[in-house]
Amino acid sequence: MSDTEATPAAAPTPARRRSRKQEKKSLWQMDLSSIGKKDDAEAFEDRIERPPFEPTLPQVNLLPQQVRDSMAIGQVRNWSIAAIAALLVIAGGLWWLQGSTIERAEADLAAATAENAQLRDDVAALTPVKQMYEQITRLQDIVTTTLASQPQAAVVIDRLAQAVTAAGAGDITFTSVDVLYSGIPQPGDPINACPNPDPFGTDITIGCLTFAAEAGNRDQVSALLRALDEDPLFVGPYVTSTTATEVSAGAEGSRTETVVAFSGSAGVSLEGLQTLLTPEQVEAILNPPKPEASAEASPAAEGEAS
Repeated sequence: MSDTEATPAAAPTPARRRSRKQEKKSLWQMDLSSIGKKDDAEAFEDRIERPPFEPTLPQVNLLPQQVRDSMAIGQVRNWSIAAIAALLVIAGGLWWLQGSTIERAEADLAAATAENAQLRDDVAALTPVKQMYEQITRLQDIVTTTLASQPQAAVVIDRLAQAVTAAGAGDITFTSVDVLYSGIPQPGDPINACPNPDPFGTDITIGCLTFAAEAGNRDQVSALLRALDEDPLFVGPYVTSTTATEVSAGAEGSRTETVVAFSGSAGVSLEGLQTLLTPEQVEAILNPPKPEASAEASPAAEGEAS
């Protein structure tokens, strides 16, 4: 071997790892609380589990940014088209499910319309019948009202005579009897136009009976009043005046008798009519409906307002 031949260089020795060990401290310099504890760095390295190293090829994306943005926009567009198509499919399914219900409703509407048209035709055909019925009803009301307003004049005189018999006052002699008929009171009119001792009476009268008579004593007059009051044909009978006089009787005026001259009146009730009123008609007379206030203002009020 020549002297000029190079000698092999010695291999470099690896650098010595820096020792993490710290210098030992004296007992006085040590922190007693850290005795038995490792350094934070050593504890951190002990806790970390490093995966084994696996060599991989490097990845380099050479696509420009515009191409990547175009691809992202295309992906968003595809998702939007898919979502819209799904909504259209769902809407079409719902419409298909509701198709039978809509068709049934339309069929029912058409049937109801046809039935309504038929009913209108029937009503138009029956209009003359309705008009005839209303005309007959009006005539019936007129006849009923006319007959009902006709009093039974003979019955009033006959019932007055029966009251005298019922009172047992055969000595009563009537000098005058008069009946004045006023007709059926209209709703809102006084229900009893005759003199009545009861100012709060609610009996309806169609006329007034006035009479003048003579009796043997006042007891016979009282008995007649009681008999008239018990008869439903008469309303509020009472005597307006009485006069007692002494008259001569017997042969050549050998004795005297007392004669009571009196006059009175009584109302004639609804029983004196040819045709009795219905309960509805009586109720309408006793409790007439109150007039409702008109919603429209009178012409005078409108003129004042203007």
